[in-house]
Amino acid sequence: ALSFSPGALTSPLRTAPLARSPAVHPLTHTYARILAAPPSPLSPSVCGRGVVGRGGRRGEGAAASLHMVDGYSGTVVDRAESWVRVQTIGGLLDKQELKALLLDLDGDEEFWKTQKPKFDDIWKQVDSHLRQEPRPLNQILRKSILESVSVGAEGVEVPEDVLKAFMRTQAVESLAGAILYTGIFEFMQKADVLGNIVNSLPVIGPVRQQVNAALKTALDQTLGSQIKDFLGTNSRPAVEQMITFILSPDNKKGFGKSARRAVEYVMARPVQKLVPSQESSNELRDQVWATVRQSAGTLSDEEALMDTFFDKLGDREVGEFLPEIPPSAKKGMLQIWQKFLDSESGMGLSSSPKKRREREFE
Repeated sequence: ALSFSPGALTSPLRTAPLARSPAVHPLTHTYARILAAPPSPLSPSVCGRGVVGRGGRRGEGAAASLHMVDGYSGTVVDRAESWVRVQTIGGLLDKQELKALLLDLDGDEEFWKTQKPKFDDIWKQVDSHLRQEPRPLNQILRKSILESVSVGAEGVEVPEDVLKAFMRTQAVESLAGAILYTGIFEFMQKADVLGNIVNSLPVIGPVRQQVNAALKTALDQTLGSQIKDFLGTNSRPAVEQMITFILSPDNKKGFGKSARRAVEYVMARPVQKLVPSQESSNELRDQVWATVRQSAGTLSDEEALMDTFFDKLGDREVGEFLPEIPPSAKKGMLQIWQKFLDSESGMGLSSSPKKRREREFE
């Protein structure tokens, strides 16, 4: 339809041009007639009409092109967005088909084998760029973003059960015991309790100093180990007091300021200083890939998770979760769509009959 010759409008049995319908211009792209049809998933309609460029026929000079109206408020981008927003998640996704897709994806070893080098290459490029970035984040990100991150860190609230689960671990209890031991030992040395007792004895100076030093050494060797053993197994009360202190409403503001200060400190450091070592980065890369690799199989195996997803969100419209698309982004998508229509593949697709389009879509 796009590569017709004007001679095709002349019958071989007669010299007069064949009659044409005045409603459709002979150079009007077949796509223009599709625009008048009601919108559907298989034949989305747009505002305006596409016209084949008059500068030449395909194969003779410049390729024919499809031009849309400049105003894009009623274009395919807007109509597609409007259509998607009012669709329900359950209407767009079928649970059984989604599960079958995840199972196929999980079992396609050849696919994962070909994707791993690509993933490693992307990771390498990003890692290399970050290691060469001398600027801190507070010079890269906008001030509004920095402020929102800082405010979010200051106002974040850790759930009580999560905090208790973290604090009631052997590592935290050992930490609390070490802190208590250090405090007790420092007190014994600085208060010089043993020295004051020895000084009160009727012993001459040099002997008193030797006795005092010997007592301090003995204290660290005998009593110190006993204190460590005791605190290592009986520091739970101290941890519980720490939990109560952290959860106290009077202390939340102070911990919030501490969290904000920590975030601001990270934002002020150069990006290249925040990147872990190369060995740690490679280990993190492998862990991320393993997680991604197992995600498809994990989701497909979790029937309860998929059931909950569709039960909770199946009747919700996509528009509730889809953010507003700015006009500049829509215009960019429209330009990409226009380039596709101007291409060989786009021209052939847009000019195909409806049944053929449906088969190609399937």
